[in-house]
Amino acid sequence: MPLSDDMRDVDLKFECPNCSYPIVRKGSWFIVIAGYICAKCRAKVRIGYQEKLAFFERHRKLRRQ
Repeated sequence: MPLSDDMRDVDLKFECPNCSYPIVRKGSWFIVIAGYICAKCRAKVRIGYQEKLAFFERHRKLRRQ
């Protein structure tokens, strides 16, 4: 299942799994990255494809409410 383009221009919030520090980026950023370094705890955070699918679906459901 491909990541949908309907969330490309939407600001999405992701929290570091190590320290819960939030980042907010456009959906297009999350589509192309495989990971990032947390600005707070400096952990290397990997975001796999399955995690991205679940992340986008959670945000899609929040937008419908």
